[in-house]
Order: sequence, then C-alpha cells, then structure tokens
Amino acid sequence: MATDISMSSNALLLIGHGTIASFTEGGAGAEVASNLYTTTYENLLTLHRWRFASAKRDLNRLTSTPLNEWNYAFTLPSDYLTAIKVYPDVDYEIYENKLYANVTSVALDYIFKPDESRLPPYFVKLMELHLAAQFAIPVTDNSTKAEEYRKMYEDQLRRAKFIDSQARPNDQIVDSPFVEVRD
Repeated sequence: MATDISMSSNALLLIGHGTIASFTEGGAGAEVASNLYTTTYENLLTLHRWRFASAKRDLNRLTSTPLNEWNYAFTLPSDYLTAIKVYPDVDYEIYENKLYANVTSVALDYIFKPDESRLPPYFVKLMELHLAAQFAIPVTDNSTKAEEYRKMYEDQLRRAKFIDSQARPNDQIVDSPFVEVRD
C-alpha cells in the first residue's frame, strides 16, 4: 500500500540516498521530501484526466447572489483540484472555491486528490520516478541523475496514461459528415 512516505522513501532510494521513515526525521532527504512531495503529487494529478482521480458531484448552490455577471454561485468540493466538465454544458467561471454560472443547478466532473493508499501501481511508480527526478539535484547535486530519472518518468507517464485510458472506452462516431460523403 502506497503512502506519501513510502513513495518519497523509494524515490530517495532510487537516487542513492537512504530511506526515510517520516518527513520530520531530519536530514537532506526528509527535508527535500517534506517540502516537495505535496506540490509534486497535486501537480501530477492535474496533468491528465486520471480515471482513478476523477469524480462527479452535484454542487451546492449558495443563497447569496454573486457580485458579478453570474446569477448563481456554487461551492466547489473540498477535494477539488481542477474541473473537467460541467453539466449542463453551459458557460461558467471559477473564482476561489466557487463556480459561477447562470443556471440553478450544476453537476461537476473534476479531478480530486485521492488518498495515496488508493493509487494504482502504474501511478505509484510514476510518482516515485517523478519524485526521484525532483529530489536528485537538491539531495545529490547530480544533474545527470536528475535527467536520467526525468526520462524514466516521461516513459512511465506515457505508459500510465495508456493504462489509465483503458478505464474509459472510446466514444463511437455515431454520425459523421466525413463518412457520409464516401457513400
């Protein structure tokens, strides 16, 4: 089962540093991991529409009227990282922790931050390689090692996106003027 500590510890091990048992134990590895882990994890989640980190939710409408051109404001989920799509398909804007729209109800597809224990193996490996690339220079002062792990991360990113995409079948083309021209 993956944790923030286990992924950081494995990344440190990959770059030739010893493992860590906590972010507060002291030493260069723990200090770098504690400062870079959360932003690295959240950033990686927002780079792709990961199926394991996608959610759907009806948003709660606020009772107060917005102070701008929008008629309604809705509270974003507490685990929200980035929007994918709103239903119905209408114009909207996000400010702070609110979504503004001119409809009375909104459902949101979005990316959230899952607990690390629920991450699939392909993403755990991706995270470890990405952390190794991030940790290499501040921990080892070795830019060659950082570049090697960046390349491994990019290869794993392609694999992970492919594996993750299998959780959603491709949409069929139902009606296309390009196909009809051939008849």
